[in-house]
Amino acid sequence: MRSFAIVREIIDDGEIMVLPLITGACQTCESGCLKQGKPFAVLNKRKIDVKIGMTVKIGYPAPILAAEGILSFIIPILCSIAGLFFAPRIAQDVLGIQIGTRTEEIRALGAVAALILSAATLFAISRSSLHLMKPEIMQAV
Repeated sequence: MRSFAIVREIIDDGEIMVLPLITGACQTCESGCLKQGKPFAVLNKRKIDVKIGMTVKIGYPAPILAAEGILSFIIPILCSIAGLFFAPRIAQDVLGIQIGTRTEEIRALGAVAALILSAATLFAISRSSLHLMKPEIMQAV
């Protein structure tokens, strides 16, 4: 996500459409070559007085960023632990594999598979357009 944007439209008191600035050098340039992205909605929870055409700094509150970072590490680890414990049962009941004495190998494969699958899922979600929260206007520039 870009950290600076131009206010494009004020929808209501709490929601504003902005156009992201691609580079920091484009903020004060008046040559007209500004490369602009697709407009999107941001929240104005701080009730900052903004007008159309203003440049604003956008982002997420620090506690949300911290929680997101912590969860991106904890979720794959927990999935790996679950894969370690549930892999033999899944291999026997769901996949129909006769384990015999290969329990440790199945557990290791389950842990690695769960780790890779959960990390890939989190990566795909972070790169998608699916956002659970809208960014906020942090300050007017």
